[in-house]
Amino acid sequence: MDISKAEIMHDSHSFSIEKDESSPIYYKKESLYACIVMLCAWSFYLYEYILRVSPGVLEKFLMQDYAITATTVGVISSAYYWAYTPLQLPCGVIVDHLGARRVIMFSLILCVLGCFFFSQSDSVATSIMGRVLMGMGSACAYISCAKIGAEWFNSDRFALIAGIGMFMGTVGGSLNAVTSMLVDVFEWRGAMMILGALGVGIFFLALMVMSDSPELANAKKDSRQLQSTKGHTQDSLLDGLKIATSNPQNWLIGIYGCVMYLPLCAFAELWGVPYLKLLYGIDSTIASSACVSVFIGMGLGSILGAWISNKIQSRTRVMGLAALGTLACFAVVFYVPGLSFTTMRVVLFLGGLLSGGQTLYFVSVKENMPLRYAATAIGFTNAFVMSSAILFQPLLGYLLDLTWDGVKGIDGVPVYSIENYKVAFSAVMVAFLVGWIVMLFVRDTYKKVSNEA
Repeated sequence: MDISKAEIMHDSHSFSIEKDESSPIYYKKESLYACIVMLCAWSFYLYEYILRVSPGVLEKFLMQDYAITATTVGVISSAYYWAYTPLQLPCGVIVDHLGARRVIMFSLILCVLGCFFFSQSDSVATSIMGRVLMGMGSACAYISCAKIGAEWFNSDRFALIAGIGMFMGTVGGSLNAVTSMLVDVFEWRGAMMILGALGVGIFFLALMVMSDSPELANAKKDSRQLQSTKGHTQDSLLDGLKIATSNPQNWLIGIYGCVMYLPLCAFAELWGVPYLKLLYGIDSTIASSACVSVFIGMGLGSILGAWISNKIQSRTRVMGLAALGTLACFAVVFYVPGLSFTTMRVVLFLGGLLSGGQTLYFVSVKENMPLRYAATAIGFTNAFVMSSAILFQPLLGYLLDLTWDGVKGIDGVPVYSIENYKVAFSAVMVAFLVGWIVMLFVRDTYKKVSNEA
């Protein structure tokens, strides 16, 4: 279902808060304060990403403590997404109604509880519960960032804001090397306690600094606006969800996002570290630093992809090229023998850089929706994207176990071969190809949004 120009223009005006013209304006869009609020939201996204990828450096310790194999590690890691993924739809609606600030603060409480619970777990079941709590708390992170971006910045900036937001998340993912160092010093349980304390600090930052929109920020300064600002609501909790689900284009974009998230969720977050350790005979810290190349590349690629998209005036062309480029780079990573470690890091960086163009899926879906449903639209898409981890993290673990010859190390941890990993990673290659095919059927949204600006 296409949204008409008149409807979106009406929507953008309906969201504004009527106020006395004599009321002073303290806070404006795209001001210094807007940037500070945006940075606070991004810090939460960065933090939740640190929690998301932490199992990548805990894999060996979890196997030792719980006497488990790769399949179970994949289940523990993906438990984060059991809560994260289904909560995307309600989170989008909740953020649109309650505002990002309150949602972020409540989410941080859940993340902190998840860290503490996970750090004290004594079984697979309790560690899964800790990961579920982290996933619940993290579910609204990117959605809240997108909502803040839509409220505090003009629509022509949204592609860049979305790209920078993804960059901040990948910075969090790249800090897995720091988590590895914390594990070396404090052991894995102590490291998780420290991450929980970090969440407490971000909670107080959001409490003291953030505001949902310029209207609400100004209303706190001017009591004459306060009641009308609080009284603004959407027509219905389900209106945005109905619009999102009734547009077939949003479903196609969601499928694309699901398969294109694999460089992060399947490789950099989990199976890349043990694969590189085996391939080069290196320790977890060095291997995780190599996986950081994917995060850094994708973060920069998200910003670059947004810029190129605006420059060539197309969303779909950039997303299609991102799928093909990522496919080519990871084919080298998985199947070209004899690469030096330095070359591997370069190829991983390029794979991440090229995959960064995928994040335009958030921009495309947002441009298919009225402004007041921005968070709902992005939540709808993010549900597809995050389902990638639920499907592929355990799937790759299962494929490893399926081809495993039963050999274990002296510590009782299963020993997988390079060939085992190649078989498992073949599922990733097929997914990238699917992503490119899907983009052939997606209509471009750039022209529409530029004409409506």
